[in-house]
Amino acid sequence: MYWIKRFSLRKCWVNTIQYNKKDQNLEKNKMKKFIYTVLAAAAFFACQPESNSELAKLQRERDSLVEVQSNVKSQLKLIDDQIADLDTTIKFSLVTAVNVEPTAFNHYFKVYGVVESNQAITLMSETSGKIEAIKVERGQRVSKGQLLAILDAAVLQQNKAELETALDLAQKIFKKQERLWVEEKIGSEVQYLEAKNSKESLERKLETINAQIAMTRIRAPFSGIVDEIFPKEGEMASPQVAMFRLVNLSSVYLTADVSEFYVGKVKRGTGAIVEFTNLEDKVESEVIQVGNFINPNNRTFKINVALSGGANRYKPNMMASVQLNDYSKDSTIVLNSRVVLETTSGESFVYVVENVNDNIGVVRRVLIKTGPSYEGKVEVLEGLGGSEKVIDKGSRSVKSGQKVRLVKD
Repeated sequence: MYWIKRFSLRKCWVNTIQYNKKDQNLEKNKMKKFIYTVLAAAAFFACQPESNSELAKLQRERDSLVEVQSNVKSQLKLIDDQIADLDTTIKFSLVTAVNVEPTAFNHYFKVYGVVESNQAITLMSETSGKIEAIKVERGQRVSKGQLLAILDAAVLQQNKAELETALDLAQKIFKKQERLWVEEKIGSEVQYLEAKNSKESLERKLETINAQIAMTRIRAPFSGIVDEIFPKEGEMASPQVAMFRLVNLSSVYLTADVSEFYVGKVKRGTGAIVEFTNLEDKVESEVIQVGNFINPNNRTFKINVALSGGANRYKPNMMASVQLNDYSKDSTIVLNSRVVLETTSGESFVYVVENVNDNIGVVRRVLIKTGPSYEGKVEVLEGLGGSEKVIDKGSRSVKSGQKVRLVKD
């Protein structure tokens, strides 16, 4: 029994020791896991504060520089103020000014036109025939009635000769019948009338053939320039074939289409400035004709503008720009557009110089109301009386109340 009891106690003690060792191992493992976890967390968080500290450092440096900059600005302002107080030389902005005086103002609008001529035609033969001779050259100046070309009229001339022979006989017979019947009452009235009718019929035929022969002579219907010769000698002419183009450059004019918006503004006598870009030529003229029909397709009406003094330089179908005077004033305030400024709300204003003494004056802003503008000039309707000095150059660098020095442009 004693042995059994002793054995049991020993077994319990061994088991107790074994259990204690297991608990110690578990505790050690838990401790290792905890230490590893703490080390990992420490390693993870060790990197984070480094970047955060760098950012904080940069922010501190920036704040320091901003503070330094602010201090420098304050010191510079203080020094500038002290310099301004100590500097006895007064500096003024330099500007130029124009004297406002009433003057004439004309406004024009531009359209485009084409040169046309009252006498520009294509000549055709009135009869058919072979071209026997061409009597002019291209570009030649001709007079009214001058012979341009001759068609073959041999057959007509032969017919004419036969008719003249027959007519000569008919006239003799008529005279004989007339003497016998009227004076001597010999023969019959029928014989007399037949002779008279035969003579008159041949006379009419001769007139017709003379007219036909005249048609074989192509003549200029007016004075002008032979612009083109279409056929050559030996070719056939006919009423359907063009032979010559004849142009009278002294009777040219310009025609243009004008918007119906200007109906009533453009009249006969309205001033016009015609400009030929290719010729570098500008002509002052006037409207000589105004159309009475509005084209329903483009809502325009036709005008004709006189062209003179062109020395035959203006050719039919040449393009030109036309500036038409639609607004005029004999006396008004006119300024260069560059001196007129605008507020943020769109109001127009100018700077004027007042109280000028020894070329030193005070700037004042004046609101104005403008009218139409043309070629860099604008009419001033309200705001200026006509005796002010308006700042031209330097107007964009001054302000109201500022003192400026006037200089010559």
